[in-house]
Amino acid sequence: MVIPELEQQLLQLPPNDKLYIIQLLAQSLTTSNTHPEQPSKLSEFFRQSPLAELPEELDLSRDPSLPRDGFTP
Repeated sequence: MVIPELEQQLLQLPPNDKLYIIQLLAQSLTTSNTHPEQPSKLSEFFRQSPLAELPEELDLSRDPSLPRDGFTP
């Protein structure tokens, strides 16, 4: 189908159908496979983030001196 033909057909649709198509297209833009290897752990996410390229003097590692016992709300 040629773009002008599609455009004409879309313009003739009822408002609810247009809204559905807009939502579908918007969703397809946000869920496209832009990051094929999604990290499974939060730590991996941060290792792959642009923050990982910060100067070495900025230490983003966990402080081993903090207690790791149970969490009390």
